[in-house]
Amino acid sequence: MKRVLIIMMIAALSLTLTSCTGSERLKNMAIVQGMGIDINGSEITVTVQYLDLGKGNGKNEGITGSVTALVTGKGDGIKEAVKNAGEKLPTALFFGQNKIIVISDEVDKSYTRQLKAYLIKNKESRPDVLIMKSRGSAADVIKSAQKNTRVPADSVYKQLKKLEKDVRVSEYLAGDKLEYYP
Repeated sequence: MKRVLIIMMIAALSLTLTSCTGSERLKNMAIVQGMGIDINGSEITVTVQYLDLGKGNGKNEGITGSVTALVTGKGDGIKEAVKNAGEKLPTALFFGQNKIIVISDEVDKSYTRQLKAYLIKNKESRPDVLIMKSRGSAADVIKSAQKNTRVPADSVYKQLKKLEKDVRVSEYLAGDKLEYYP
């Protein structure tokens, strides 16, 4: 009898501890394609480019121009700015498809330590994302690069790969220098 009771308790525990609670469906999330990080006075400004699938009808012939949208957030740190940007959307940000992170020259000079801490500690950070810096505003690169493409961040990503100017987050954290956006 004791053995049966133990087996039933183990089965009950394994069923309750392995459930998927709090999961989010991908179709209900804003899929991030690129992110720009700038300094605006004493605040960090983050510009996030995400897929706006409502712009197309699912057929390639019906989609003209970009299928992305932008959201910005400000804060004392990068994590807070990203959180504030995400709060402006009705859905959560999903960074699993992020292609690039663009940082301004000022962020590279003044906030390198904070940027590296964000990239190491943040659960959304991935080591294979390309990271680069811009001579001007990182938001300008995210907003206007390759205007006539469907996903501007993806075209910047492909351009960097083609020019062999791609530096991944893992390489940057290991000490590689950032390349400027061409």
